Amino acid sequence: MKQILAAALLAMIAFAWSGRAAAAPLVPAPSVFSYGAATIIEQDDPTSGLVGTEFFISAGLDRQTQRESGVAALVAEAVLRTPVALDGGAPIPLRAAVADAGGSIAYGVSGHDVHFYLEGRKEIYATTLLPMFRSALSKPQFGESTLASARAALERRFAAMERVPLTAGIEMLDRSFYSRSNAGLPEFGMPATVARLTSADARRFYAAYYRRNGAVASAVGETSTLALADLERVLDALPPGTSRPVRVSTLPLAGHTHELRAERNISVPWLVAQYRAPQADSPDFGAMLVLTAFIGHTLSDVAELPSIATRSFAMRGVGALYNFDARPANLIVYVDGGLGHPSRTFSTALSVVDLLGHTKLHGRIEDLKSMAEGDFINGAVTLEDRAWLAGVFALQHSSPDYLNRAVAAIGTVTPADLQRVAHRYLGSPTVALILPRAAAPHGI
Repeated sequence: MKQILAAALLAMIAFAWSGRAAAAPLVPAPSVFSYGAATIIEQDDPTSGLVGTEFFISAGLDRQTQRESGVAALVAEAVLRTPVALDGGAPIPLRAAVADAGGSIAYGVSGHDVHFYLEGRKEIYATTLLPMFRSALSKPQFGESTLASARAALERRFAAMERVPLTAGIEMLDRSFYSRSNAGLPEFGMPATVARLTSADARRFYAAYYRRNGAVASAVGETSTLALADLERVLDALPPGTSRPVRVSTLPLAGHTHELRAERNISVPWLVAQYRAPQADSPDFGAMLVLTAFIGHTLSDVAELPSIATRSFAMRGVGALYNFDARPANLIVYVDGGLGHPSRTFSTALSVVDLLGHTKLHGRIEDLKSMAEGDFINGAVTLEDRAWLAGVFALQHSSPDYLNRAVAAIGTVTPADLQRVAHRYLGSPTVALILPRAAAPHGI
C-alpha cells in the first residue's frame, strides 16, 4: 500500500517548471500605527463601501483556569448584550443596536485572545457603530439577567457543536497539544463550568484581562473615511496594563503515536489527526502552506470528492487545516469515515502524510505552489478574513502584510524544503477517533 502511495505521490509532484519571475506586490501593504502599547492596522479598499475592524484583546482561553472554563466566552457574550443607545433612543443590547443600524458584530475566542469583529456602512461606521461598541466595551453589564442570556447562547453553541465531529476532535486534540497552558480549553467552555460561573467571576475576568497593552485594531475597507482617533477612542475603553496567562503544568502524552477516542450522536466515524507546525514568522511557513494544500487536495482526490470552495471546512469530508494563528501552531488532517471503508480511508490518510517526510521529492513543484497560493488567497476574500489575517500576523511580531508575505514565502519553496519540513513536523501525530455513540464502527 505504501509503495503504491509513494509512486502516486511522486507522479503527482512531477510538474513542469514555469520559471516564474519575481512578482510585484499583489496589494498595497497595510499601514501600521502604534498607539502606546497597542497597534492599529489599516487596509484601505476604496471599492468596498464598508468598513470592518477586528479588535484583538489578550483575554483568551489561556487566561482561564479549568474551573472557570468558558468565562472568556461568557464575558464576550455579555459585551454583545450590554445595552447601548442608538440615535438617542432607549438603550437596547449592543448586537441588536448594531443590527438596527445596518451593521453586524461577532466575537471569537482563541488560545491567547478574544476578538470582536464590527462591520458596517462607511457612512455610519465612525459616527454610530464604533461609539456604541466603545460604550459596551468600556462598561459591560454582568447582572444576572445579562449572564442568563449569555449562558443560554453558549448552551445553544454546545448543542450545535455536539453534532459536528470535527469540532469535537479538534477540542480533544487541543487539550493534549497545549499541555503547558490552558490555550487548549474549549472555545466556549463546558456546560458544567459555564453553569457555575457567577457575575463576580465575569467581573473579575474582565477587570484582570481586558487591557490595552498588546491590543490590536485591524481595520479594512474604506478606511479613508475612518480617522485614527476613531479607533484610538475604542482602544481607550480598555485600561492600560498587561494581562498574563494563568500558570499550568500538565504532562503531555507519551509515545510515538497517541490516540484519543470519544463518542457522539453521529452516523459514521471520523478521524482527526494533529501535527506540530511552524508559526507564520518561521522560515518553514511557506513550505507548510504548500504541504497543507497538497495534503488537502490529495485526500479529496483519493476520496473522489469534488472541490467546492464555498463549503466550510466542517462540511467537507476530508481536508487539512493549517492553524498558523495558534501558538504553538498545528496542522489538522481530518477524514469522514463514511467515505468508503473506515479503516482503509483512515490508513490512506495517515500514510499520505507519513510518506511526505520519508520520500525524496523529485521534479518541479510550481503547480503545487500555485495551488497553495490559491488556497491562501481564497481564505482572504471577505473584509473579516482580511482584518483577521492582518491582526494575526501582527500579533506574531511579523509584518501584517499577510498576502504578499505568504505568496513570497510560497514562491521560494523547493522540493528539498518540502521534504525537510514534512520530516520535521509530520512524523508524530496525535489521533482522535470520533465514533458513533453506543456502537463501534466495523473495521476499527
